[in-house]
Amino acid sequence: MTEAGEVLFQYAEKIFGIVEQMEYALKGYMELSRGSLTIGTTRSFARHLMPGLLSRFQESYPGVKVILKEGSSQEIADGLVDFKYDLGIIGRLPNLKRLKVISYTKEEFCLVTSPQHKFAGKEEVSYEELKNEPIIIREQGSGARYAILSLLRSKGIEPSVLVEAGSVEFIKEYVMKGQGLSFLYKPEIEMEARMGLLTRLHMQGGPIFVQTDIVLPRDAEPSPSARAFLRLAEKRT
Repeated sequence: MTEAGEVLFQYAEKIFGIVEQMEYALKGYMELSRGSLTIGTTRSFARHLMPGLLSRFQESYPGVKVILKEGSSQEIADGLVDFKYDLGIIGRLPNLKRLKVISYTKEEFCLVTSPQHKFAGKEEVSYEELKNEPIIIREQGSGARYAILSLLRSKGIEPSVLVEAGSVEFIKEYVMKGQGLSFLYKPEIEMEARMGLLTRLHMQGGPIFVQTDIVLPRDAEPSPSARAFLRLAEKRT
């Protein structure tokens, strides 16, 4: 072999070694023995809905690193358009034309008051009775806010909004002080209800459910880890 051939052979060995490493890495991503999955969801769902789902995913795919990021439903939807997440789990929002939307679960929301409120002793509350009651609602961009306001308006109720807040803890504290009513995700208020700090009211017509959706970028093929997550999520629905 000439001197030039020897140099070329050394470079070829390096190239084939890199190609072999690349194939090994890609195989790991495809077989889900490595890689990552970035999920966007709301603060409430991150605390109460996601732990069980993610623990099942990681039991099946322990080599995949899961990154969970929080924001309002609208913030997550906007982030997906910019490919900041692989997928999102949010409360249903209108006009998500740039995203692929998959119906997921219906999560129960409850009307809550302080134990001293005039409604606290009632067996059930009608929507008509909410007409003049101050209501504390979630911030703009919240899927729960959109669902609750849409429900009230469908009943002919234009609520008297006292406060808008992004913090569930702030809303609970405000309600406990007797400053108004609020509709909150059922798991978020169970401890306070058991302790007698909040009263969960029964609405005339039955429980209130908010539709949640899995959302993905419309114009991008889901990653192998995202496809695996979708398969696992389908088993719950």
